[in-house]
Amino acid sequence: MLRFAASRSRGRVIAWSLLLATAAAIGLTRWIKASDHKDSALLAADHAADIADLYTFRSPANPDNVVLAMTVSGFIPPSEASTTFFDPNVLYQWKIDNNGDAVEDLVIQAFVTGNGGHQVMHFRGPAAPRVTGATSRVIDGPETTTVPVTNGASPIIASRNGMTAFAGVRDDPFFFDLVQFKKIIAGQATSFRDPGVDSFAGTNVLAIVVELPSALLGGTKLGVWGTTSRQQF
Repeated sequence: MLRFAASRSRGRVIAWSLLLATAAAIGLTRWIKASDHKDSALLAADHAADIADLYTFRSPANPDNVVLAMTVSGFIPPSEASTTFFDPNVLYQWKIDNNGDAVEDLVIQAFVTGNGGHQVMHFRGPAAPRVTGATSRVIDGPETTTVPVTNGASPIIASRNGMTAFAGVRDDPFFFDLVQFKKIIAGQATSFRDPGVDSFAGTNVLAIVVELPSALLGGTKLGVWGTTSRQQF
């Protein structure tokens, strides 16, 4: 089950419901299951551009909609939850392949303006990218929607042009028993504990979530991946 919760502060967790409660996977071009909480030293040092996880699934509240969620800046401790913000110099993107060739046909882009506790997240797309591959450019045209970034427990959600959006700090939704995993790798155990112990409990991430009609993405099977980009001079 995928759950988004308010950021942990002094051990208190406030559950919230944004677009979803249960993960129901949509048809994918191919299944790839992974978590990306740990990266090279270069990327790990750039927290705002470091993707932790990407989630894509059909909305349990409306089967005609798809939910896309990206988390970045992993392992934010409770003491820093109210002082960690998105970087205005980073472009966050979902890239969507709807014909099975592993090349993005559409992109949804997100970027913030403002600093500190007064940021606004701006969304563009889904629309055809100006370029494909590793090079990214902001797509032309008007913004699909905007939403103030949530800094506290109560989520701020905005809807416009068929898209519902959220951005802000939240409890890390990825559940993983890292301690037991290390024991399995070392040959000290053969299976995970039941119930498992969430090694990421008590840490936060910056989350970006959108819900929109699946028909806007084209095709019946989708390949979805996330990227972050910084301007190159």
